[in-house]
Amino acid sequence: MARRFARIFLSQEIRLVTMSNVTVALEFPHDYEVEILESPGKLIGIGAAPIRIPDAGEDVDALTLRITPSQSAAWVGSFARGFAGDELGSGVYAWPDGESLAVVSAGYGYVLKPADQGKNWVRLQPNPITDVRVVPEQKLIVFTDFTHMFAYGAEKTMWKSERLSWDGITVTKVATNHIFGLAWDAMQDKEVEFAIDLRTGEHTGGAKPWARR
Repeated sequence: MARRFARIFLSQEIRLVTMSNVTVALEFPHDYEVEILESPGKLIGIGAAPIRIPDAGEDVDALTLRITPSQSAAWVGSFARGFAGDELGSGVYAWPDGESLAVVSAGYGYVLKPADQGKNWVRLQPNPITDVRVVPEQKLIVFTDFTHMFAYGAEKTMWKSERLSWDGITVTKVATNHIFGLAWDAMQDKEVEFAIDLRTGEHTGGAKPWARR
């Protein structure tokens, strides 16, 4: 049975690969390898059984990765998909701390240290994740849902935006200090522009600029 894979090697260089709706973006320094395992049936030749994240007690649709930390043994993680279909993308992202890894599996987000062998993972907010942007200049990863944006730094949430949209956000441009996009305004029955300051999370424009968190 054929297995298709993308292997991302240890490096501090920018690596951006898109494969079967899975984006791999390792802009931040990191000390692990990630291999995307894809197969129409049972995975073969991977050694120990995959570690389910979360462990639902049974196999579920998941994004399966072989993760190889630089100082410990490789392991395979099965990251549960949030939703069926490919409307919500999946991806693997180096974290700003240089140690952790973020995994987005069809809308569900997880962050963990590869050296922990699948333990001590944390579910990311928002839920579902509809867009991910890595901003190396600010040492941030920005996650979007249908109404808000959430920015994470090396060790904590840096900010959560006020509500930007009634239902739906489209990112149109990422600059050094700002993200620009379109938000759905139900009152006007159209998309409206917004800009959000990456340093503070404050914004101008949007569908409901007065709405608080």
